[in-house]
Amino acid sequence: MCAQCHQAFGAMKYIHPPVKDGMCTTCHNPHASAEQKLLTQPLKDLCASCHPDKIDYKFVHGPTATGDCTSCHNPHESKNARLLVQAEPDLCFMCHVDMQAEVKKKVVHPALKSGCTSCHNPHGSSVKKFFAAAGAGLCYQCHRQVEDKLKSAKSVHPPIKTERGCASCHSPHASDAPKLLSKSGKDLCFDCHKDFIKKNQTVLHGPINDGKCTPCHDPHGTPNDKLLIKPYSTEFYVSYSDQEFQLCFSCHNRDLLKFPTTSYATGFRDGDKNLHFIHINRKDRGKSCKVCHVIHAGENPKLLADKVPFGKWSLPLKFVKTETGGSCAPGCHQKYNYDRKTPGKEAPVEKTKGKEKTKGK
Repeated sequence: MCAQCHQAFGAMKYIHPPVKDGMCTTCHNPHASAEQKLLTQPLKDLCASCHPDKIDYKFVHGPTATGDCTSCHNPHESKNARLLVQAEPDLCFMCHVDMQAEVKKKVVHPALKSGCTSCHNPHGSSVKKFFAAAGAGLCYQCHRQVEDKLKSAKSVHPPIKTERGCASCHSPHASDAPKLLSKSGKDLCFDCHKDFIKKNQTVLHGPINDGKCTPCHDPHGTPNDKLLIKPYSTEFYVSYSDQEFQLCFSCHNRDLLKFPTTSYATGFRDGDKNLHFIHINRKDRGKSCKVCHVIHAGENPKLLADKVPFGKWSLPLKFVKTETGGSCAPGCHQKYNYDRKTPGKEAPVEKTKGKEKTKGK
């Protein structure tokens, strides 16, 4: 009867059940109504009479809250599932116009490509921004491997535990940086770890010089302290074994401390006497790498420290570099010189304004 005047429905793939069953009066009063389109109730109440589970949320999507369900849904039929007026994500772009630029970036979140409802409930949620779960729990729905890793992690990156969760470092929609990071490499890390490298520290650890922190640190969590990818002793003295310093030898060649004499494995040698071996390869009172080297950045060649903590004392190294060797006069032993070409050679010294200056420093 209705189709005698109104356009008949039923040609599209998805049809609203009342329309399909010819029950137009489920929604429309055939004679008169106080509502537009002869609706039997205000639109919000009308839809809720069949879909009460779509409106009872702490945080409610704007169209749902105002009862404007037909902003997203066609009440009769549609070529799109759930009677949507457009397919995702174009439907969402009708209001969220800023997102159109996001999807043009180099890296787009696969979840976004699959539709905004991969992460957001389009009607409402108990969580802000209509997320399907809170914090990192939302991301774990797809990234199970990260969740599993963190269950056994000794150290977990603090941002993951915040309300923003993974979005502290990752853009949830799209980014021009790899892995959806909000910035590339160390620039992202330095947003939180401010003043981590001082202006006068011009000698950078290789990975940092390459703009990366992840060769040493896992950005999510690890079984090791300080989010390190492999064990690294915090002790001053370390009883050496081939299992020690796994982190450092992820990049460096362990040969530099395996042989008492060498002509190639290290530049820290007096002739062919391997001074790395002498300092580290010991069962009693072997030294940790950090006894002489700073880790991230420093002012001296080879990241050698000016001073290192030894209990409450700042132990000075007094290292001087020459073209073929150098010398050090730390608090732990008298001054020793080393030279790769002439063993035991002492660096030449000249006096400058009443002070001694080592040539080649």
